[in-house]
Amino acid sequence: MRELLYNAAKHFKRGKSLADRGDVRGAMVAFEDALVDLHAVRPQRMRDVLLAQVYLSRFQIARSVDPDAAASDLRIGYSYARTTHEPTVRQLAEDLWREHLGELEPPPAVVADGR
Repeated sequence: MRELLYNAAKHFKRGKSLADRGDVRGAMVAFEDALVDLHAVRPQRMRDVLLAQVYLSRFQIARSVDPDAAASDLRIGYSYARTTHEPTVRQLAEDLWREHLGELEPPPAVVADGR
C-alpha cells in the first residue's frame, strides 16, 4: 500500500509540473494516474490529503475547459480536504470554494434610489 501512495505522490508532482508548463492534457493524465493509485489504498490520512490535493489541482486546471467536471472535482476535493484536518489543504479548498461561488453568483444589481 505504501508503494501506491508513493507512486500517487509522484504522479501528482508530475501533474503539477506539467500544469505549470501549460500542458493541461498531460497534467490531467498524471492526475488520473494518481487517482487510480489513491483509490486502491484503504482510507487513511495521507491518502485523503493526496486525494484532496489531486482533485483540487484538477479543478484549477479544468475549470475553464470543462466547468461541469471541474465543479465535481472541487466538491470532491473540498470534501476530502475537510475530513483530513490538514490546515494548508483545507485553506486551499476553502479559498477555491469561495472563489468558485463568487464566479457563479451574478454581479450585484445596481439599484436606482430615485435621487
